[in-house]
Amino acid sequence: MPARTETAKVDQEAYNSVASTFKVIKHAALKLFSDEGITESQFQALGLLVDNGPILMRKLSDSMLVTPANVTGIVDRLEEKRLVTRTPDKEDRRATIIEITADGKSLYEKVSKKKDHMIQKALASFTRDELLTLNSLLEKFQREMSSSIDGL
Repeated sequence: MPARTETAKVDQEAYNSVASTFKVIKHAALKLFSDEGITESQFQALGLLVDNGPILMRKLSDSMLVTPANVTGIVDRLEEKRLVTRTPDKEDRRATIIEITADGKSLYEKVSKKKDHMIQKALASFTRDELLTLNSLLEKFQREMSSSIDGL
């Protein structure tokens, strides 16, 4: 029985390290986005628009894995800031097309550069092998965590 207690302790420490890392990343992202007057969800929406061009509101919702009501709020705020525009779909009047504006693209590129710099700075002391190992271990943890949730 003592061996299981030691294993449980090591498991908990590993989990706590991952959770703490997530909190630090979330805090850094929050600061980065709030300094630019947007949220992480708004940044994600802008990124999808940069990558895909004009997109149907429902496709944006599906791509972001959020409800249509949630994406409506995100788009409302982006539109208020003049970062996106919305127009009715000519073929389906119930559908709305979202398009990024020049200001939206400019802001997205600015924030992306800051985010890239932040990530590069955080990972600068890692060797290539350490980064590959880190990535492999985190992917494994994600898979195992997902399967353990499915088994509940």
